Amino acid sequence: MSPGTVHTIIDDLGALLLFTMILIVAAGQIYRAIYAVAAQSLFIAIAGGVLATATGNVDLWVIAGITLTVKAIVLPWVLHWVVQRMNVRREVEPVIPIGATLALAVVIVVASFQLSASLGPVRQAITGNALPVGIALTLTGVLVMAARKTALTQMVGLFASENGIFFTAMAVTQGMPLIIEIGVILDVILAALVMTIMVLRVRSTVDADIADLDRLRG
Repeated sequence: MSPGTVHTIIDDLGALLLFTMILIVAAGQIYRAIYAVAAQSLFIAIAGGVLATATGNVDLWVIAGITLTVKAIVLPWVLHWVVQRMNVRREVEPVIPIGATLALAVVIVVASFQLSASLGPVRQAITGNALPVGIALTLTGVLVMAARKTALTQMVGLFASENGIFFTAMAVTQGMPLIIEIGVILDVILAALVMTIMVLRVRSTVDADIADLDRLRG
């Protein structure tokens, strides 16, 4: 696979990643945000496979497989299960209105590309537009975490932000050490499990309090 072909594919995947990020920011229903971050993780896995084919780095194949299995399938399924358990259909009362959040996301994307363009020779050593796309994904993921009240949506923002770091790291270094990448994935899994337990615990506590109030009224 020629370097030009690799750059083109990475740029195309970068555009798809930005599109999924916009879907996450604009999502009114939590389900849509979960599906978007799952698609985002799928594109990250494809990028890892492309770079593995181009560089012959076996570690990238391993990471692409783990990303596909854990972040594109398992974690979205866990979030979907939690939503069903809580009977949540739509996020209520975002901290920042969706329109304003979208405007801030556009500003972040533009600023990321401007920053990348100012790096000069350093920019040429990076595969395609991976650097500005990765920066935009990371910062926009943080924006989603700050602009939403619901813990599940904040978890989606965490996954998206981590995807941005992963995408940039793969394209810049042509594959981080395997142990570091697996460690990052395990950290994300741990964070997801902790937040899931907290959400379910709060839900069960609220339901118990409501039941007690109903008994008192009766």
